Amino acid sequence: MKKYNLLEIKKAYKKLGIKKGMTVVVKTDIRFLGPYKSNNQNEILNDHFKALSDLIDLEKGTIVVSAASTSLCNTDIPFDLNKTKSEMGSLTEYIRNKKGTKRSFHPFNSYAAIGKNSSFICDYFNRHSVGPNTPEARLIDLDAKYLSIGLHPKETSTIIHHIEKTAGVPYRYIKEFTHPVVRGNKIIKEPFYLNVRYRKSNVKMDLGRKVYPHFKKNGYIVTSEKLGRGRVYLFSSREFYKSTLDLLEKDLYACLTNVPKIKPYKI
Repeated sequence: MKKYNLLEIKKAYKKLGIKKGMTVVVKTDIRFLGPYKSNNQNEILNDHFKALSDLIDLEKGTIVVSAASTSLCNTDIPFDLNKTKSEMGSLTEYIRNKKGTKRSFHPFNSYAAIGKNSSFICDYFNRHSVGPNTPEARLIDLDAKYLSIGLHPKETSTIIHHIEKTAGVPYRYIKEFTHPVVRGNKIIKEPFYLNVRYRKSNVKMDLGRKVYPHFKKNGYIVTSEKLGRGRVYLFSSREFYKSTLDLLEKDLYACLTNVPKIKPYKI
């Protein structure tokens, strides 16, 4: 069975269009790429990071990952900016632990970034998970490119939740959580906010039904390249934001499998 290697990673990323100075948001499940030349997990993660950092040049570009820790929600487990692990895959945790990486302060939906724009993305404190001046909004300001490793973006596009908030979809609302966080040497309970779905509506997301076809119809492209036994994908956050916001202005339920039968928000 053929195993992929560092040279093939770098070649695939370069063919996608990743280049010097880019801000790249990595969404990853490297399992779908199949066997690697090394069985050492750390070497696999390092090679993916090396390929990206070599191409974008961290003095000019930036690598960003979700460092979300959603399992803390509705618990009394304190969020520690420096110690709480990312729950979004081994590569995200590897990048979170790299020297020079910055992390945004949110107990459930933080981001980690390394490179030129890491401070701009992560240092602005916001109690909301999505919306103005959150990392998601700042990534769109930078026209960050979303790199999906192993899975099609329709399965990994968490940027959609920022767009849902901007569009004001009715099946979501803002919920406050009072959660313990580490501040210096103290643990303090503070309010944080998530844009959550009404449970009674029982809605299901399906970005492949309307969102990505609309993206393609507008002339935008998700580039794709083969890597190992799977594929890697790249698209523009700004183009996706523009296209999807346009779609939601016409159809507020475009992200869902169907219009909810139960509408708790309806009077």
